[in-house]
Amino acid sequence: MGGAAALGQLADLAEAQSGLLTARQADIRGVARRDLARLVQTGGMERVAYGVYRVAGAPRPRLLELRAAWLQLAPGLDLDRRTVVDGVVSHASAAGVYGVGLLEPARYEFSVPLPRRIRSRRDDVLIHRTRLTADEVGWVDEMLVTVPTRMVADLCAQRIDGEHLAGVIVDLAVRRIVDRDELALALAPYAHQYGGQVGGGEQLLDYLLTFAPDTTF
Repeated sequence: MGGAAALGQLADLAEAQSGLLTARQADIRGVARRDLARLVQTGGMERVAYGVYRVAGAPRPRLLELRAAWLQLAPGLDLDRRTVVDGVVSHASAAGVYGVGLLEPARYEFSVPLPRRIRSRRDDVLIHRTRLTADEVGWVDEMLVTVPTRMVADLCAQRIDGEHLAGVIVDLAVRRIVDRDELALALAPYAHQYGGQVGGGEQLLDYLLTFAPDTTF
């Protein structure tokens, strides 16, 4: 297939996915991997990760590498067909999507609800198999991401240190991304890990906010 014809076959898909597509999606549309390789050679496409490509000239999306790793979890599914069972961005990677805190994760983190199994061959990908419901996930920047309260609970369950947790909480508060009562409820099961009383979500929240004294929440 010629380059122009191949790009024409994939144009709608790429436009709906921030300029990205997978080799599996292309194959479903009749564009073989060898056609993608030719497009890369001629400058029509850029290979972002194994089996993931970006159409040249498309705006470079934010968090490109994370987005590519997420697409790899279910490479044959278009975005509008993905659900929580196909894997969602979570933990520190979710904080990066929301732009909160100063976390620098060594790996891209995703969560998959039990009993589903999704594996990755990448050393820089960590997949958590956990209990996860549809109401704990939402669309952010065309990715499925755990909602802020679930993200906070996941970070606490990992025993993230108090200073980094405070950075996340303060940013959530300043930007009014989440309601105070919901945030305190998410913190409550982990308050004892940070020196507070069991169930003391309000007290832990107030303590974390002291890292930014001028913050009212």
